[in-house]
Amino acid sequence: MPQILAASLAGFVAGELLNSYVLVKMKARSGEHGLWSRLMASTVVGELADTTIFCLIAASAIGISTGSDLINYIVVGFVWKTLCEASVLPISTTFIKFAKRYEPTYFASVPA
Repeated sequence: MPQILAASLAGFVAGELLNSYVLVKMKARSGEHGLWSRLMASTVVGELADTTIFCLIAASAIGISTGSDLINYIVVGFVWKTLCEASVLPISTTFIKFAKRYEPTYFASVPA
């Protein structure tokens, strides 16, 4: 249990930090345009880091014993999580656009 908890926390922290980093860097380049591509690119980077770190740390606790099993688990987990995120992308983009439109402090804090 502690090994899986440590793997989950490490994967989550690394994945979220990389996800945020990619979002910020891409937005600095494209401004308000390209929301869909920013969200998908950050998801790909974040999920790959999350899944890889989790699997590397938790491998022995979840029954991964060979290199091919490890690669398979990483690839399947990454693809599954990325597809799940892609499937809710229309909801995410709609909510983000709504929030930007009605949040009074959003445009006050965006540099010109």
